[in-house]
Amino acid sequence: MNTELLRTFLEVSRTRHFGQAAENLFLTQSAVSFRIKQLEDTVGVPLLTRERNNIRLTPSGERLLPHAENILASWQVAIQDVAVSEQHQTQLALGGTSNLWDTFLQALLPELANDIPGLYLRTEISSPQQLTRALLAGRLDLMVLLDPPQLAEVSSARIGRIELVLVSSGAHTQLEDIAKIGHVFVDWGTAFNLQQAKLLPQAVVPVLHTAQSQIALEFLLSRGGVAFLPKAMVQPYLEEARLHQVGDMESISRDVHACYSSSSLHSESLLEVVELLKAAELKPTDPRTDWDNY
Repeated sequence: MNTELLRTFLEVSRTRHFGQAAENLFLTQSAVSFRIKQLEDTVGVPLLTRERNNIRLTPSGERLLPHAENILASWQVAIQDVAVSEQHQTQLALGGTSNLWDTFLQALLPELANDIPGLYLRTEISSPQQLTRALLAGRLDLMVLLDPPQLAEVSSARIGRIELVLVSSGAHTQLEDIAKIGHVFVDWGTAFNLQQAKLLPQAVVPVLHTAQSQIALEFLLSRGGVAFLPKAMVQPYLEEARLHQVGDMESISRDVHACYSSSSLHSESLLEVVELLKAAELKPTDPRTDWDNY
């Protein structure tokens, strides 16, 4: 299988336009059409319906899409793995959701590199569903999630806890004031999102929906609003009275889990990483940003 055929198919499926796909791939439009035809000849079924200004995936094309993504991702991982220097005895592909990366995971990377000599790190940011698929496909060694998947193929270990507090840009904010000030919805996982909906006195349409706590923090500091954010991240702003805790709302803690394949061949080295994560303090090294100048 020529991986360039799959890469071209993915680009056409993404852009839904042969000309745009050709431009993005630095090819001629005829070359893109030829590659798609080659791929269709290989799999034996049409993958695209070609109508003027309307390119759509056939049912077979829809089914091929996740397989093409997995094949290319696995091939890229294989190239990286075999190209790793002999100086790197331990390889670790670590994944996590975006809110956990900007909350604490990125701050732990230097610690892992210092504690494990010869460590080669590869990171991935994605949704829990995509991370789980990558773990099961062998493209990830370890993923860090708030809601671990309940699968027999996946083992998990609690590595810590994040304390979330409801903070506001305005002083003396109460729960009933959220709709007026503006709710910044931060995705902290399905379980917490359901709990958060019960806490609010009424349904509030958020002014911002994000999976990144850093984006929410910057929004609160520059525009204003109310959001659930990690206490370790907002503590300096609470002390400076730039942010304020909402009413008598108590903090809510969420367990953080490290998940890995139960059948992983590298389970011993993974357990070493898990123990290091357990020992680490789950907080950002420095929560302050350039928005402090506003």
